[in-house]
Amino acid sequence: MGADLEITGALLVTPEGERRGTLVVEDGRIAGIAERPSGRARRTIDADGLVALPGMVDSHVHFMEPGPTEREDFAHGSAAAAAAGVTCVAEHTHGWPVTTADELRDKAAHLAGRSVVDFALGAHASPDTLGAAGELRAAGAAFVKAFTCTTHGIEGLDSARQLALLRAAARAGIRVLAHCEDEAMTAAAERELRGALRDDFGVLPLWRSPEAELVAAAATTLLARITGARVTIAHASQPEVVELVERERAGGARLDVETCPQYLLLDEAEVVRHGPTRKFTPPARPAPAADGLWALLESGAIDLLSSDHAPSTLAQKHEGDIWECPFGLPGVDTTFPLMLDAVVRGRLSLGRLVTVYSANPAAALGLAGRKGALAPGADADVVLVDLDGRRTLADDQVLSKAGWTPYAGRELRGAVVTTLLRGVTVAEHGAPVAGPGTGVHVAP
Repeated sequence: MGADLEITGALLVTPEGERRGTLVVEDGRIAGIAERPSGRARRTIDADGLVALPGMVDSHVHFMEPGPTEREDFAHGSAAAAAAGVTCVAEHTHGWPVTTADELRDKAAHLAGRSVVDFALGAHASPDTLGAAGELRAAGAAFVKAFTCTTHGIEGLDSARQLALLRAAARAGIRVLAHCEDEAMTAAAERELRGALRDDFGVLPLWRSPEAELVAAAATTLLARITGARVTIAHASQPEVVELVERERAGGARLDVETCPQYLLLDEAEVVRHGPTRKFTPPARPAPAADGLWALLESGAIDLLSSDHAPSTLAQKHEGDIWECPFGLPGVDTTFPLMLDAVVRGRLSLGRLVTVYSANPAAALGLAGRKGALAPGADADVVLVDLDGRRTLADDQVLSKAGWTPYAGRELRGAVVTTLLRGVTVAEHGAPVAGPGTGVHVAP
């Protein structure tokens, strides 16, 4: 009797490099790579002319569930992920923040049967639950999110509280995902700008300044070294943040640094021009910052790429003034297509894309060996791509509840053809073909 599935004809991107072969799948896992098809598989996918990659792992998304789901829910967000080549996400919602082990278990139970792709879950640190890291890890949390300034209604942690959190996290062996903007500096800038009656779009880069990000990142990376905690610096917007990480890593700190497409492809001028639909924090920086981040992404200094998918509808984005409209961009629909385009255009190597958007995120979530590689024993999460494909991004292609993208009108090279989750086809040619319940909760 043959294997459950054989994927034939594709160029396979494996941990050892690129090679031709037949990917053999049994019981939802990769059984091996054969030199040629057996002809006995129950199902065969002819992938001649395509490239087979491990499914992408987006380690930073907000699907807003449970809680208010006007902006997003798991059905829409996970379908968008599948269509875009993402087979696993790590989710934490600010609308219903998880701060205790009981809340995490309740959330996992609520989400059973609601996701198209597999998902890990993060928790939030609050001043009242700094010591809960061990209980959260035992309950299956992949990380604890910490804010250094109050954002999205989540209270920020000063350095004393952050030190307590990182000590607890180090003891528990759980990762901390740190949003770095200094509370005193952002609050002072807001007071000054509001006092001057500023409500133009130019307040965004002044309110959430480069200096505020650097001060918080400097404190967080230092505390990571002091405590020995494993810390990811979230959504670095400027090369100087990466330099701080590298300095403390050289001293023994267990640090990773993440960036997102909005810091590689948007800039401060666009933020000031568009306002609400470019309001995210930290904001995009002046144009030279992106060039530096691209170089650091390719060099290996940046460890992780994520979408930081935090959608709102256009109507929600234009409610109130620039101070009151919500932060965040939709991104899970577009992150992999945008980065695949960068590969085809020669700005990023295919190997680095797989490393930062699949292998490294899987390892950071405690899922190495199961996710993030076309290797024997791993889940058969596979994305087949056509490097000769072409598409133009448009709002009506967005499957997220947001229904729009800041990248509309961009012509992209490369295309996602098929996405498989544990050997099951979940999307084809930009459309989901599997429903909620195909994906399951995966804990570290």
